[in-house]
Amino acid sequence: MKARDKLTHHPVTAAFKAVFSFFSSLKTAIPLLVITIIVTIGISLLPTPDLFRSWWYLGLLALNGVSLTFITILHIPLILRKKGRNALIGVVVTHLGILILIVGAIYGGMSGFRYEVRVIEDEMTIVPGLPFVIHLEKLEVEEYPEGTFAPSSQQSALKKKQDSHITLVKNGQPWVSFVAKPGAPGYVDGITVLPALNDIGWTFEVIITDGQGRQKIIPVKPWSPPVFNVGDKPMMVHNLLGEGEFTAQLLTMKDAEVLPVGVITQGHPLEMDGFSISLGDIRRYTSLMVYDRPHAPLLVTGCLAMMLGLIWHFYFRHRERGRKKGTSRGENDTHV
Repeated sequence: MKARDKLTHHPVTAAFKAVFSFFSSLKTAIPLLVITIIVTIGISLLPTPDLFRSWWYLGLLALNGVSLTFITILHIPLILRKKGRNALIGVVVTHLGILILIVGAIYGGMSGFRYEVRVIEDEMTIVPGLPFVIHLEKLEVEEYPEGTFAPSSQQSALKKKQDSHITLVKNGQPWVSFVAKPGAPGYVDGITVLPALNDIGWTFEVIITDGQGRQKIIPVKPWSPPVFNVGDKPMMVHNLLGEGEFTAQLLTMKDAEVLPVGVITQGHPLEMDGFSISLGDIRRYTSLMVYDRPHAPLLVTGCLAMMLGLIWHFYFRHRERGRKKGTSRGENDTHV
């Protein structure tokens, strides 16, 4: 048996040919693409976008990339023979752009991140996975005058001023400080820190003092309101309101029914069953989006390559056809 025949029948070569034949077939490529589109739409509708970073989704993208690569390699001779070099350049560059997009999506899913975290004034916030600790030193908020917006949209309206003074702490030491605001994030080593537009408010403390002067401090965060006991009564507290003077509504539960108990304000505690309930420390909070997109240059490059490939394919390849037609006409004239 000749060396070429031995190589052709080698198990590894036979396996590669089988894999190549399978993934270079449109019967494989089209179902893969349809499944990817359906899965992508489905994930987009779910409240868990982290699925875009799951191993099975990234693997599905990789299979699409392998299939597109094999199809391109398989059809290069055919395109070159039937449509010419210009057409081949357009197809290859377009397919290359798609492959770069796929690689960018996989790279971003494996190395990028996106966190939504609420930070409180003068508190250190640790986010697992980040190489630093977030310290919101101060949150300056200035509202537009009352009546600037419709009453129904006043709570969600744009603030006149919303400056988050942030210091990032690394290895126990202040690392970098900046002021971020909605639409004007801070950038540190490729990581973006962007304050939310409307998710801002107040956190506060409820101080419970018993008859012997002993105090119990209950931190209240609007996104996770606590249930606590005053004596033998389960209590809750409504969100803090800051119209002129800060007030908080106390509620209790009885027979699965929520009943109002009273209102506490700064300097005016509520006396109940031998306990004194008052407002403690009040601080602002805001929500931050912290994300890294290391794959952004790849996505931009892929889109540009696709655009250039399509322009070349639908414009420049016609010039080659024109030259061929002109050449054949000239040759015919010469022979006449």
